[in-house]
Amino acid sequence: MFIVIEGIDGAGCETQAKLVSNKLSQAGHANFVQKYPHYDTPVGKKIKEFLYESKEMSAEEQFLNYTIQFIDDKAMIEAKSKDLIFIADRYFTTTLCFQTLEGYNEKKALEYADNHRIIKPKYIFYLDVPPTIAAHRKFGENKILNFREKDLAFMEKTYVKYDDLVKRQVWAKWIRVNGKRKPDEIADEIVNTITSD
Repeated sequence: MFIVIEGIDGAGCETQAKLVSNKLSQAGHANFVQKYPHYDTPVGKKIKEFLYESKEMSAEEQFLNYTIQFIDDKAMIEAKSKDLIFIADRYFTTTLCFQTLEGYNEKKALEYADNHRIIKPKYIFYLDVPPTIAAHRKFGENKILNFREKDLAFMEKTYVKYDDLVKRQVWAKWIRVNGKRKPDEIADEIVNTITSD
């Protein structure tokens, strides 16, 4: 099975990916977590420069750089999700939100995903956390923030866009999860959905 944990910056995607993975392991379900974007490839390094060093990139360049990782990882996702539960911390759905807000056409993005056979997850768990709460969480973290994570106005736009994607059920099956609760409660809900399938 292949699932995605999605949400605005500060929603807790990384926390939930780890918690869900731990709970699944404790229950005897083999799983694998992949964080996107990953910075250990040439394309990943370009993305890191864009996010952390203010390197200029058009919406199209952003879109293509992010999606190359999903295309490159197709075989790995396919193989692993046959034998275990593949958990993606962010994925194409993040690009669908962020880069369309930057000006990349949504219809074109979806056609690109189909043409390049980007693998669709079974579920996208959207952690619904209001921007004010997410920003408070993000600024409380003891790590360097990229320029997107510091931009509350853009965070609010991503919140509206994600809400729209969930309501329209764009590309794959979205499940809205109340992300304001305790992390364990959220993870339990996600695990219950996965394991009762």
